[in-house]
Amino acid sequence: MKTKDLKMKQPASIHRLVYLSDGKPGLSKADLTAILEKARRNNPSKGLTGLLLYHEGRFFQVLEGDMAQVMACFSKIMMDPRHTSVAILTAGPAEARAFPGWSMGYAEVDELPTMARSAAFSIYDLIPPNSQRRGEDEDVRKQVRSFLASYEQFNSQMKTGS
Repeated sequence: MKTKDLKMKQPASIHRLVYLSDGKPGLSKADLTAILEKARRNNPSKGLTGLLLYHEGRFFQVLEGDMAQVMACFSKIMMDPRHTSVAILTAGPAEARAFPGWSMGYAEVDELPTMARSAAFSIYDLIPPNSQRRGEDEDVRKQVRSFLASYEQFNSQMKTGS
């Protein structure tokens, strides 16, 4: 289920924050499921959308919405012991949402508990250069591509493109 399917408050202006972080050593599928379920439960009422990718111990996330809500959510992420080495890639105003809904990409979707699978997609869906899963903003699409290209298994499969 994506947030565009739910009632969501719309901010007057969109703020976007993109970050990378390392997952704590030993991060479990139960931890990932808890993160996913909390985001699905809390983000729509706060007007937050975006993308969360997790692969080989690293998170890549795009958060979009009202600046105060984005920063409040990010502050919680910074305090979350499941995230370490948090690094902001970009933060600032956006003309429009790159991700009108919220989704999570995970390489081994079938390994997630059944309840969490409906909200996740395979990270391999991001490989095609024209994949809509990469978002609707060109800069964000490039950041997603860069994240994927940092992994040899994806880099060898990716074609030139945005």
